[in-house]
Amino acid sequence: MVKLVSYQPMYFDMFLQWRREPATVRHNPLKALTNDEIEEMLRSEGTDISDLRSHESYRWFVQYDGEVVGSVSLKNISHMMSYGEIGYGIAEAYQNKGIATAALRMFIQMAFTASSLRKLLAYVHDKNLASCRVLEKLGFKQEGFLREHYIINGAAEHELLFGLLKHEWNE
Repeated sequence: MVKLVSYQPMYFDMFLQWRREPATVRHNPLKALTNDEIEEMLRSEGTDISDLRSHESYRWFVQYDGEVVGSVSLKNISHMMSYGEIGYGIAEAYQNKGIATAALRMFIQMAFTASSLRKLLAYVHDKNLASCRVLEKLGFKQEGFLREHYIINGAAEHELLFGLLKHEWNE
């Protein structure tokens, strides 16, 4: 069973571990941060999205059968345009089990019912096919191909832009 839970300090070491896994490093433009900066980031993120102005970003940890195995996040919120960017990651040992899809389904439902968001965006490395499939299963549409959009491990990489409109969400 998949649940979304709030950050607890005991999740910090697991988060650091996921952030260093090969697939995470290969597909994400990770800003170099100290452990203290990462800990402060996690502590400062909110989970109550009824007032999207209360935090800069939001994060929930993904619990699967009692184990914390990943996270989903909301950031880069445009209050004027009512959209936000989602992010997600599942520990490599738990990938390909439908956990990301289930967690994002729960998050999307929450985002569209508990907040004023009308659109969710996701940027995905063009070679991260598993992540693209997760978004497509949930109704996201590819809206763009961004050439050399991110620098990942020193190389310019292409990103795909996906979007989901509230009125398209059928859950």
